[in-house]
Amino acid sequence: MTDQTMLMILCAEERVEELIGFLDRYDVGGFTELQGLQGAGSTGKHLGTRAFPGTVSMLLTVGAAAEIARLTAGLEEFAKGCRPGQGLRVFAIHASQVV
Repeated sequence: MTDQTMLMILCAEERVEELIGFLDRYDVGGFTELQGLQGAGSTGKHLGTRAFPGTVSMLLTVGAAAEIARLTAGLEEFAKGCRPGQGLRVFAIHASQVV
């Protein structure tokens, strides 16, 4: 098994292209994107309706500790450019590749 860290990045749908460009600049080798997600959190409800507009994308990427630490530091800077309601959230999850 190979121990790595998975980042789960939640981003307002309107900023996802910018986020993907950011990942390219950080030489992220691969990611998976899930689009059109709905939910609620500290930035409000994002249900894709007139009452609660907007949806969220989730990007998942996996890497070694040093790579993830560098990427996380960059994501902290990216988050500073988000206006209220566009919140960027990043979660680190221990991941072991089993197959």
